[in-house]
Amino acid sequence: MKNKRSLIFLLVAISGLLLVACQPQTIEVTRIVTETIVEEGEAVEVTVVVTETEVQEVEVTRVVEVEGETMTARGAGGTVNLLWWQAASTLNNYMSGGTKESDAAAIFLEPLARYDENGNFVPWLATEIPTVQNGGVSEDLMSITWNLREGVLWSDGTPFTSADVVFTAEYCMHPDTGCASISSFDGVASVEAVDDLTVMITFEGAQPFPYGPFVGPATNVLQAAQFADCIGAAAVGCTDQNFAPIGTGPYKVVEFRPNDVTIFEINEHYRDPNRPFFSEVVLKGGGDAASAARAVLETGEGDYAWNLQVEPEILNQMELAGIGKVHAAFASSTERLVIQQANPDPELGDQRAEPGTVHPAFSDPAVAKA
Repeated sequence: MKNKRSLIFLLVAISGLLLVACQPQTIEVTRIVTETIVEEGEAVEVTVVVTETEVQEVEVTRVVEVEGETMTARGAGGTVNLLWWQAASTLNNYMSGGTKESDAAAIFLEPLARYDENGNFVPWLATEIPTVQNGGVSEDLMSITWNLREGVLWSDGTPFTSADVVFTAEYCMHPDTGCASISSFDGVASVEAVDDLTVMITFEGAQPFPYGPFVGPATNVLQAAQFADCIGAAAVGCTDQNFAPIGTGPYKVVEFRPNDVTIFEINEHYRDPNRPFFSEVVLKGGGDAASAARAVLETGEGDYAWNLQVEPEILNQMELAGIGKVHAAFASSTERLVIQQANPDPELGDQRAEPGTVHPAFSDPAVAKA
């Protein structure tokens, strides 16, 4: 696993060089010839410049870029060990708004479209990104129509259809579900299946940016058959479903221990026969940022560690071990502390922690100013 011990692992196509030499070439040759001629009884040296065209065998080096073969065989990479020291508490990211949950879910659940590292849209379970130009977004900006990939299967072998997309919207938009991604559906009037592979989302008003629902990690598609009995107040109690959702992604869940570890293996029904590269993904939680960094950079126990909130000088020292590398990438997320300013006293009953109450500690003006 030494070749994978980096804070970012990439599959890279390698370019080779071919050298082609000794090819016949027609070239122009300039010769400088010194001749001796006799003028008026005296021998005189004369230098003559002669230009000739001839064919010679010359050595020519031509560099040709050839894309080398990349190891893309399904499962060829073996096991990859990921360290998310803030471990997932559920694998249904609709039940939690944490990045740790959405990251775990992204391994096996999928949306209609995603963003790439440059912020561009990438169609995922959809065939293309709907726009006004291609007719996918209505000219009045009141609706968006998604065309779904044909032949996509869930990890249990059943077909993925528009019914799953419609169900997921109903699941999240139900007022009693407690959906963590409800804001992604703001302004949505309806989500309808036009046919098995077409979904139309209609908005309550003109929507200049209609890419909230089912775009990005917050709104993956759930399987309607698995979550049929989990809408509304029943959602939180669906432990079996929330801890092991069936997905369309490259992996499937084989073991989940909340706040500890998740193990994934290849989804044999995944649509790309050459992917995924790793045969098993172990997503390990627990510990802290420093121990996660140490496991990758110094001991080699992990292949990738996330969210390393560690002082740069400490990371730099760890990197000197030569086992792994530190990579920084731009992201829009931020870390913050949220202070409870309401009164959490259980004796308040229904008024406990309500906005109109004041935490006893903040009754002291000095604390508030601090």
